[in-house]
Amino acid sequence: MKRYQQAILVIMGSLILSGCHLFDRSEQVAAPIQHEPNKVIELPPKLITTDWKNVLSPLIAELIQTMAVSGNNTLLISDSKNNTDQYISSTTINNILFNAFNQQNIFTVIDAKTVNQAKQLLGLANDDELVSRSKMIALARQVKADYVLFTTINRVASLPDTPADVSMELLLTKTGEIVWQFSSDQMVNDQNVN
Repeated sequence: MKRYQQAILVIMGSLILSGCHLFDRSEQVAAPIQHEPNKVIELPPKLITTDWKNVLSPLIAELIQTMAVSGNNTLLISDSKNNTDQYISSTTINNILFNAFNQQNIFTVIDAKTVNQAKQLLGLANDDELVSRSKMIALARQVKADYVLFTTINRVASLPDTPADVSMELLLTKTGEIVWQFSSDQMVNDQNVN
């Protein structure tokens, strides 16, 4: 007798847990969608893209004009640091910087292959997201660079009237001293003053 009671309880429990369909449910018919003929359909916002070459070029020009650096100095371009909440390809930024500095005669830029080999020797990851000054200065000393260029992206252009903000710092490898620093926001402020 106990077995029958247990079997009935198990069957009833199964029906309750499985959402028993023994009860008659009235069918609910969804109301048809009515289209309003004169309603304007909103378009999604226009995607704003940043032309990094146009953002970085004035900063590079400012660095070259401002610095009293004699020719034939070696420069390590540090991986760019992204302080925004958006994805930015550091490879794209570094390639723009590399090409721009190769077109002038003040710095000899250390190539990516040499940098990657030195990173392996120091035990640093090639795609290290935590760009620290101490790591980059150690790397610069390893490749015998005279200067390290740090690039930090603080803001990406999200609206047509808000330009991207990028700051750059040039450090002397021997001492770690910041010998030059400037940002695109400073450049805009200087232009507004004049």
